[in-house]
Amino acid sequence: MIEKPRLVLNKEIVLRNISRIISKANYNSIQFQPHFKTHQSIEVGRWVRDLGISDITVSNLDMLSYFFKDNWNSFLLALPLHPGLFKSINQVNNECHLKVLSSSVEHLKKLNSILDKPLQILLDIDPHYGRTGIPIDQITSIMKFNKEISALSKIKLTGFYIHAGNSYQEHNTESIQAFSKNLTQSIIALKNTLDLPIYYGDTPTCSLMDNFKGLDVLTPGNLFFYDLTQEHIGSCKLEDVAVWVDCPIIDIKDRKIQHVPTNMRRSYNKEFAQIVIHGGAIHFSKDFLNINGRIVYGCLKDESNLYLDKISQEHGLIIGPKDLIREFADQGYLSIYPVHSCLTAESMAGYTDSVTLRRYDHMKGSSIRRFIH
Repeated sequence: MIEKPRLVLNKEIVLRNISRIISKANYNSIQFQPHFKTHQSIEVGRWVRDLGISDITVSNLDMLSYFFKDNWNSFLLALPLHPGLFKSINQVNNECHLKVLSSSVEHLKKLNSILDKPLQILLDIDPHYGRTGIPIDQITSIMKFNKEISALSKIKLTGFYIHAGNSYQEHNTESIQAFSKNLTQSIIALKNTLDLPIYYGDTPTCSLMDNFKGLDVLTPGNLFFYDLTQEHIGSCKLEDVAVWVDCPIIDIKDRKIQHVPTNMRRSYNKEFAQIVIHGGAIHFSKDFLNINGRIVYGCLKDESNLYLDKISQEHGLIIGPKDLIREFADQGYLSIYPVHSCLTAESMAGYTDSVTLRRYDHMKGSSIRRFIH
C-alpha cells in the first residue's frame, strides 16, 4: 500500500536511453550537452556525468544554481534573454562558463553596457516553430545580426541554437523523419553561410535521426525519460519510458458510463466499470493526448488498453470494460505512464527508485540557495 502518488524512476531504462544518444553523438563526432529540464535531479545528473558528459543545458537560473552547487560549471541557458535577467546574467557569467540565447540586438546592447567580462551568445534560430528567434531561412537577417553585435565589446557570437519543438506536431516515425530531412537542408544552408557551431535539440528528431549533418552539439532532454506523447508519435517505444506514477486506488465501481468514447463502444461490450485513483492534475499536469478521438491523460503501465480518461485536481478516472477493470480489484495502486514526463516530474518534485525504493532528489523539492546576490 502507498499513502499518496509517487513518481517512480527506472535507472536502468534512463541509462539505456542516455547511452543510446551518446553513442549517436560519438558516431557523428559531435557533442552531447543534454537539457536537464526534464529530470532536474542532482542524482540523475551524476549518472550522466559518470558517462563522460561535462557540459549541460538548463532552462532557468534557479536550475543553473541548483546544478552549480554539484560542481557543474559549464552551462547553456536555453531561455532567450530579457532585460529582467541582465543583472543576474552578469553575476552568473562571473562565476561559471556560460552561454546564453538571444536574437535581439537591442537587448544585447543594453547587456553589453553592464557586463564585467565577455559573454558568449548563441543566436536563437526559429526552425519555423513560430516561438522565438530569427527564422532559419532569413539569411540576410542572420548576417545583419552578426554584423551588428560584432561591434559590441563584451558580446561574442559563438554559435546558433535551434529547438525544433514543432517536431512534436508530427504523427508518426515517417513524418518525423521527413520533417528532419527538410530541416537538415536549411541547417546546412545556414552552416554554409556562417560557419559557427550549431546547437540542436528536440527529442523526436534526435531519437530517430542517425545522420546529424551540419550539427555540432545535441541538447535534447525529454529522452532521458520519454513519455506517452513520445510513444504516440513514434519517437520511442513504451519500454523506453523510464518514469511512471503509482497512484492509490480509491474505488472501483460497476456502473453505466455516460459519454463513453465511440471507439470504446466499438471495441468492447457495453458493460463498463471505472477506477477512481488518487492522482490528478497536480500530479500529471493537464497535458493530454487525442487518441482516435479519445482524450487521455496517461495510460496504465500494466495494461496499455486502459487510459487515464478524466482528471480533476487530486482525482483521476479510468474507464474500461468491466471484466478488464475488475482484474485490478485486489491491487492497492495503479502505475500510470504520463503524457508529458517533464511536467509530471516538475509536479511531483521527487523520485522513487523502481528497484531499491530509494528517494532521489529533485530541484523543486530541494532548498535552492542562489549564488546570485
